Amino acid sequence: MNIASPATGMETKGASLSSPAASTPIGVALGLPSVGAGGLPEALPILALGAWFKHAACLLEDGRAQFGPNLGDLDNADACRAVEPAALALLARAATPVRAIAHDLHPDFHSTRVACALAARLGVPAIGVQHHHAHVGAVLAEHGRFDARPVLGLALDGVGLGTDGEAWGGELLWAAGGEFVRLGHLRPLRLPG
Repeated sequence: MNIASPATGMETKGASLSSPAASTPIGVALGLPSVGAGGLPEALPILALGAWFKHAACLLEDGRAQFGPNLGDLDNADACRAVEPAALALLARAATPVRAIAHDLHPDFHSTRVACALAARLGVPAIGVQHHHAHVGAVLAEHGRFDARPVLGLALDGVGLGTDGEAWGGELLWAAGGEFVRLGHLRPLRLPG
């Protein structure tokens, strides 16, 4: 397999993956030119809200990440009530207005609902990010990789909603910038009930 382009000619969500420099979902949502079309990579100010477990919000601005408090799991009312104030506190620290708010794909997460409501209030896009793709991206960011060079990522942290609406777990992903292709995964187990 050629890691530079495992999906030559493949189409996902309207973006061709024939080049690792294809537009990222956030860039497409904001109408920015793709790197492949001669556009320059731009560090956009973005607020990202975490998922269900160990929730924390993060403000990405000027290539730096500012984290809000770890609110714990969003399975109790106190933690859920703290999501929006924590996000607003990060927004208040931003030097420039955010251009988008990212959230987990799962529509039933409290953090997703808060992200979508905040985005609507601010007039910016709310952008769903697949759970395991977010993990691969977090590892890349932790190692200072903010370019679109392709990688293979293995996310074995649990379950997340997939782009097909099904539960995903144990994902092998090819990722380049904001694009990814699901190359493999653990088979789901049937459970009684």
